[in-house]
Amino acid sequence: MARSSTWMLFGVALAGAVAVRTVACAGGDRPKLEPDQRLAVHAQHLCAIAKAGIAQPRTGVVRMLRYHGDHAPDMAAALAETLVLIERIPDDRAHDARARVARDRLRAPVVACEEPWQRFVDAVGKDPEAAAILERATTRLGRTFEIVFGHGQALGLDPRGWLAALE
Repeated sequence: MARSSTWMLFGVALAGAVAVRTVACAGGDRPKLEPDQRLAVHAQHLCAIAKAGIAQPRTGVVRMLRYHGDHAPDMAAALAETLVLIERIPDDRAHDARARVARDRLRAPVVACEEPWQRFVDAVGKDPEAAAILERATTRLGRTFEIVFGHGQALGLDPRGWLAALE
């Protein structure tokens, strides 16, 4: 039953995304979002999942994990692209100004979602099944990091440290 309602919610969300994209594209070419803007959009999507997850924490945790599984590569790329974009600006004043723009763009959706996030976290904490799903996922991810990068080793920027961690 819960599985079919999850698929139904997914279908509704997909249909909505297609409709929004269709309407947006009908007006002509959309300007390409800068990487920090793309990351901010992901934060808005995660906020929507958190809001919906307040009433159904288990479903919220599952949706949150799926979202990260589907979008983590773009989120990581957007973060890296933001940093590269800023660091390629040769003028220090322009560099710092662009860094502040990125900070404000990334901070805005997080601040706007602070209260729903806290309510979602509280709801997950009160639902043992939701908390167990989240605990298993974070433990497993931590184990992945330990296996790939080594336990308690800081990689830093020295490639020799990366090689040592991979041995």
